[in-house]
Amino acid sequence: MKTRIIRTSFVALAGLGLIGSLAACNQQVATAEVGECVNSDDLMGEITEIPTVDCSEEHDSQVIGKFDIEDGDFPGQEGISAAAEEGCREAFESFVGISFDESSLQMTYVGPSQDTWDQANDREVICFAVGESTTESWEGAAI
Repeated sequence: MKTRIIRTSFVALAGLGLIGSLAACNQQVATAEVGECVNSDDLMGEITEIPTVDCSEEHDSQVIGKFDIEDGDFPGQEGISAAAEEGCREAFESFVGISFDESSLQMTYVGPSQDTWDQANDREVICFAVGESTTESWEGAAI
């Protein structure tokens, strides 16, 4: 079974820490779409999907962007983290409406592991905004 890495920081992307891993089934890896809402508690341990909720229901995270890392050799977790910090900061400002540094929200990401990179051609980074529990979307909220 292949796993993807969930890295998180409730202060800034620079202080990343592992909160769980995703399992890939049949060469597929879990994913979510931009704008979907999530409860971060559902991202603990090994999971085979990213469980989403309607944004009108209580949630504390939202997918703010997705991008693929350039193909090639696996860049290591430091390379994944560097790409995620750059790409997620851009996605954050575009989605939330202000820069990450000015926001009260935090960020986290899901990125490929060595296994999913090699065995499932996984290059996708999924970026999340994380904050206080809410029943609204953070798209364009500028908070």
